Amino acid sequence: MKIITDIDEMKQFSRNLKKASKKVSLVPTMGKLHAGHKKLVEEAKKYGETVVSIFVNPLQFAPNEDFDNYPRDIEKDAEILSDMNVSCLFYPPSDIVKNTETFLINPKYSGMLEGVFRPEHFQGVLTVVMKLFCIADPDFAFFGLKDYQQYVLIKKMAEDYFLGVKIIPVETVREKCGLAMSSRNVYFGEEDKKRACAFYGALKKTADLFKGGEKSSEKLTSFVIKELINAGFAIDYAKITDEGLGGGKTDAERGDILLAAVRFKGVRLLDNIYFI
Repeated sequence: MKIITDIDEMKQFSRNLKKASKKVSLVPTMGKLHAGHKKLVEEAKKYGETVVSIFVNPLQFAPNEDFDNYPRDIEKDAEILSDMNVSCLFYPPSDIVKNTETFLINPKYSGMLEGVFRPEHFQGVLTVVMKLFCIADPDFAFFGLKDYQQYVLIKKMAEDYFLGVKIIPVETVREKCGLAMSSRNVYFGEEDKKRACAFYGALKKTADLFKGGEKSSEKLTSFVIKELINAGFAIDYAKITDEGLGGGKTDAERGDILLAAVRFKGVRLLDNIYFI
């Protein structure tokens, strides 16, 4: 596995792959790799030579968030990726965002859900992902569906700018109890982590309620909110929408998605579930 820290070297590495008629798969991450990241890498390897980027992006953190304390372990991450036979680890310098004055925004999709609570978050995400696309020039890029709104925004960005990259969604990987894998799960003690598993449990109960015949979005939303409150979560939002984030409907339908964000023991958790 090649480890690259220089932007120009990364560009040349990608160019050389394409000259050899090889496809480039990019997996953007912020490191502290877990089973969810491994799933992204496994999928990416099916499509082409795989480049994994690790960059804790300061542009997507608000001043009161955990940028300084965000879990990092680059040596362990490099070992994991080497064992997975990844072609390249791109570990860019802070120069990738230094003095940035041009930012990407999407007012329609950034201003809802996560955007209400983290107003500049998606501006930072889109800007850095576009930078990574410009540097690595991937044919495919892979994003987990736990961060569903992020996936929709990046897919829309690629379409709007006619980028030559296909955005591939990858299913959420979960702990045995259902809790979505996240680098921030390390913040939990063992007992609190067990209690946090009730988050997905509440979403699943709501999906089961829909499957059992309840179609009212209002009743379904009220149900999940009560379940989450009873389990000890502070709720930022719980919303049912179509898969394109087109807005809420009076009655939920198959293919709609319930998205939620909660806070528990100082950790903010995101998750979602499809209605099938």
